[in-house]
Amino acid sequence: MLLTQRSAERLRRKEHERSDRHRLEDREHARDNQLLEGRRASYARTNAAARTARDALVSCRIELHETGRIEPGTYATLDSAWAAYVSQHAEAHMTVSDEVLDALGSVNGSLRQMYGLVQRLRRGTPDREDSMRELETRTGELWDRLTRLRDEMRKDLGVTSSTRHPDLP
Repeated sequence: MLLTQRSAERLRRKEHERSDRHRLEDREHARDNQLLEGRRASYARTNAAARTARDALVSCRIELHETGRIEPGTYATLDSAWAAYVSQHAEAHMTVSDEVLDALGSVNGSLRQMYGLVQRLRRGTPDREDSMRELETRTGELWDRLTRLRDEMRKDLGVTSSTRHPDLP
């Protein structure tokens, strides 16, 4: 009888431990899913904000090239896109993986350089032609950097297992 009671107690303990382990695994799985969904949402916002900022900068470059100036509406669009990008970039620093952070830093550097060139050109600069050429060059480089950023984000999310790294200078 005592042996039967001990055996039953051991079985109850093992079942309790197994149940606790499953609850813990379920909580960890839910937490991991929540983190992944948060990262996915942050990546989508960051990608969209960077591309919107790029589009606004390109619109400014086109107007500068065609008319020599930036229309107030175009500049207002740039201001709005830039503010949204800067805010999203700051948030991304708290959620992205190290690999994505490296790619994001590259994109951020290009966007900031382009933004500075547009500001200089808007105010008027004695080396306008050089600045316009540099802006054109940086625009081309930015496309590759944005592609790399998107690929690193997709890899980090498990959407793809490889990244296509464009040749970056």
